[in-house]
Amino acid sequence: RQLTSGKWIVDKIESIDETNQLIYFTGRADTPTQRHLYKVGLNGGAIQKITQRSGFHGISFSDDASVYVDSFSTINTPQQVSLHKASGEQLTWLSQNLVDNNHPLKPYEKDWVKPTISSFTTDDGTELFYRLYKPNTVQGKHPVIVYQYGGPGAQVVTDSWGGNRGLLMQYWVSKGYVVFSLDNRGSEGRGKAFENPIYKKMGSIELADQIEGVKFLQALPYVDKDRIGVYGHSYGGYMTLMAMFKGGDYYAAGVAGAPVTDWALYDTHYTERFMGHPKTDADAYLASAVFPYAKDLKGDLLIYHGMADDNVLFTHSTKLYKHLQDLSIPFESMDYPGKKHSIRGKNTGIHLYKTITNFFDKHLGMD
Repeated sequence: RQLTSGKWIVDKIESIDETNQLIYFTGRADTPTQRHLYKVGLNGGAIQKITQRSGFHGISFSDDASVYVDSFSTINTPQQVSLHKASGEQLTWLSQNLVDNNHPLKPYEKDWVKPTISSFTTDDGTELFYRLYKPNTVQGKHPVIVYQYGGPGAQVVTDSWGGNRGLLMQYWVSKGYVVFSLDNRGSEGRGKAFENPIYKKMGSIELADQIEGVKFLQALPYVDKDRIGVYGHSYGGYMTLMAMFKGGDYYAAGVAGAPVTDWALYDTHYTERFMGHPKTDADAYLASAVFPYAKDLKGDLLIYHGMADDNVLFTHSTKLYKHLQDLSIPFESMDYPGKKHSIRGKNTGIHLYKTITNFFDKHLGMD
């Protein structure tokens, strides 16, 4: 029988306690931007929320469902790990990870910017969630960096620790940028109905929603609408190319990392779920590739790619390099020999983040 209902998703069944006839699961009953632990009886009944701290909870139960480990964070709180009874009562810290005087984050705490996580409604009535970083000191009109992903299986706007990329956003906002992200239709965390619009139409509704986000930004009194940049990696790189090629009136500069450029070049087990078969749906594949729109590039574009990428093959970028060269359209590129899709390595990561930042500083007037 159906035990839960509503316009929210169940992430995972975490444990089944047959003795007490309970199912423990994580889900988004409160908000799509947070993940909590809940329980419900095997015979139905009221759903009870167990985790209380607002944020993102990763749960791992013991085999007998008596205790669980909670890996918790927020956008402003680095990961903390604790042990709890199944009721939610905390037993002990496994890693409290307090930002005390010995913590590496402590010297930067006074300059930390707490972003706003909220939502707006599009003209067609769809609620979209966003995250917005605003400089501590607002003076005049500020340039914007939009970080996006946009594809299925991932979610950008969550109340969870952002890792290295979150620290990069803090650096950008300290320089005077407004930093913005939006989860468009097609992305994770909202259920199948929210994902359905991209079926056989990748690169369409996602961009339309992202442009709604730009229009939201343009209405803010401290945003310079003529200095909006966009950055993404993987599907986000694909989305950046679509933004620069199809939305040139909204974006002045873009950084496309390891981008898909032609879905016919990508994994069949992923692509055919969303795009159908390339023979029977050839028109959809053509419309979702970036090449038909490249001629309309207006702003400044940087493409980077790992040359040993075995996920989004380097061929995706080299094919676009050739296409833009044949169109006599200038662009910038940075390729990473021996690096795969995630561009791993401490010094390589520093180089990449410097390259992205320098590009935006140059083209959005922050030099």
